Amino acid sequence: MSKTIKELADEFDVSKQAIRKRLDENFREKYVQTVTRNGVQTLVVSNSGYLLLKQHFGGGNNQKQDGGLFTSNIGNRIQDTIELLNQQLTIKDSQIKEKDEQLKLMQKLLDQSQQLQLLSKNGSTDLKYIVKNTDSLKKETKRKRKWWNLW
Repeated sequence: MSKTIKELADEFDVSKQAIRKRLDENFREKYVQTVTRNGVQTLVVSNSGYLLLKQHFGGGNNQKQDGGLFTSNIGNRIQDTIELLNQQLTIKDSQIKEKDEQLKLMQKLLDQSQQLQLLSKNGSTDLKYIVKNTDSLKKETKRKRKWWNLW
């Protein structure tokens, strides 16, 4: 059964361009025919040409990996991508952990700052109260002296 370039591209999960690149002059002479389908001329690859393309794009070099079938090139790219993403996740996790520690430290420093401000404010009001009380005591003692001095 002969197949069109689009059918081959869909089956091998590659682009039509990739299929066309494999169709050099020698291949076209031996395995490609021009057929009219629905009033349109299309290129059709014969069964033997199909088998050669299948061998090139997805055929003999499949490897089993984690229980599934992968083409070695695609499988390696997928593994490399997964490893890269795992490394990035590890780095991001460590960065997030560091940021959490920085946030805890900043919160602690903020709490300490607020406590100091509160103590400072309370201390100044206490000092004002003490100063007012001492001033009033001095005035009272002066009055008492004056009153006692009169007798």
